[in-house]
Amino acid sequence: MRAMQHLKVKRASSLDIGALRIMAVDFMHEVESGLEYPYMDEQEVDKHMFEILSQLDNPDGIFLIAYDGKKPVGFYVGYVGNKPYSKPSRIAVAQELYVVPDKRAGIVGLRLMEEAGRLSLERGAEGFEAIGTYGGTDKRWEKFGFIPHTTYLHMEPETFMGIVQRFTKGKAA
Repeated sequence: MRAMQHLKVKRASSLDIGALRIMAVDFMHEVESGLEYPYMDEQEVDKHMFEILSQLDNPDGIFLIAYDGKKPVGFYVGYVGNKPYSKPSRIAVAQELYVVPDKRAGIVGLRLMEEAGRLSLERGAEGFEAIGTYGGTDKRWEKFGFIPHTTYLHMEPETFMGIVQRFTKGKAA
C-alpha cells in the first residue's frame, strides 16, 4: 500500500458527483451479497446522486469528499437538524461514510469525520448520531465510539398487512 500523497478533504461540489457515484456503486457491490433491505441498484444510486446534487446548497447538509492527490478515496454524507423532543435537540447525523478498500486502514475516515464534526459544531450541533445499516455498518460506527440506542426494523407491506389483518380479521375499526 502506498503512502497518501496529499490527502484533501473538502465539501463536495457538483464537479465531484461522478467520483461520488463511482464510490457509491463500489460500496453497493461490496454489500449487495448480504443486503436484503433496502434494495439498491445503480438506478437507486443515481437517484441518490441527484438528491445529493439538489441538497449541495442546503446549509444543514454536509457532503464531503476526500482525495489522495487526484484520486477520490472516500466520502461522508450527513446533516445537522433539530429533533422535536429530547436533548440534545440539535444533532449532527452521519448517514454515510465510505472509504475505498485500500485506504481503510489509514486516516481517511477519521479526517472525513473530523471535518464533518467541525462543520456540525459550526452549525450548532449539540450531539452526534450515526445511521448504521448495510450488514454491519453499525459495528463500524461503534468503532468510532458511537453507542447503539435505537433499532429500526423493516417488513414488506404485504407481510405487514397480512399480520394486521389476521388480528383484525380484515375489518376496519
